[in-house]
Amino acid sequence: MSISKLASTVILATSFATIFLFAFIFYLYGGERSVLEDALSMTASFFGGIATLVAAYIATQLFNDWRVEKNYDLENQYLSNIVIGLRDIHAELLEMQYCSKRIKETNDKLISYSYYINRPRLDIQSAVNKLKADVEIYSMLMGDNELFILLDNLLTGCKSFDHKYNQLIHKYYSDYLDELYEYFNEKEKNIPNIKDKSSFERPYVENEKRILAAQIKGIRVFFYLSALDDIAISTIESHEDLKVFCIKRLRPQE
Repeated sequence: MSISKLASTVILATSFATIFLFAFIFYLYGGERSVLEDALSMTASFFGGIATLVAAYIATQLFNDWRVEKNYDLENQYLSNIVIGLRDIHAELLEMQYCSKRIKETNDKLISYSYYINRPRLDIQSAVNKLKADVEIYSMLMGDNELFILLDNLLTGCKSFDHKYNQLIHKYYSDYLDELYEYFNEKEKNIPNIKDKSSFERPYVENEKRILAAQIKGIRVFFYLSALDDIAISTIESHEDLKVFCIKRLRPQE
């Protein structure tokens, strides 16, 4: 019930009670003039006391409503900060997953994208750590540690994914590209319709796959032993769990 409806209800009930009390006192004392004055005085005192109590109650309710609304605003603020911070993390996770999948295809075709190694990258672990302050404040406001658990799951996944991804990019795929470019330089290969030999893909021709066999095997074995695909999927799922938790609580105030 809103404060205005509550106040109206209380005032109406008090008015009826006052009229009834006045009539009852007047009846008890026989209806004389002095009795009328006494009845009016007692009734006024009663009404004044009730009005004071009602005013105090309404003031308390208004303060409580203000406090609840303020807490609600703070809750939304910190949840919004977390959701915004998760956007860049999500974009980096998807880019890492995409690059990993493409490199995995080196077993079937020549994949030459130096961009995978040289692209600007988000420091994903630092980005997750920056969310901790908002998560801590939200958890204190709500007395709920579930968000901390979800953040910890995401951080664990990001550390593992980032470590394995860096191994893939800077060791195995880098070795693959070094061997490929050395082969091109030695043979002075002309690649038709390709302006930049560092950015293309096509089926292997001639001796390319044989020459790159050791590097291709290294990439294939790394994917098998590291379970990189599964780590990528579980980390993105952890991100989704955290995002959904926050968004579900970012609802309009009723």
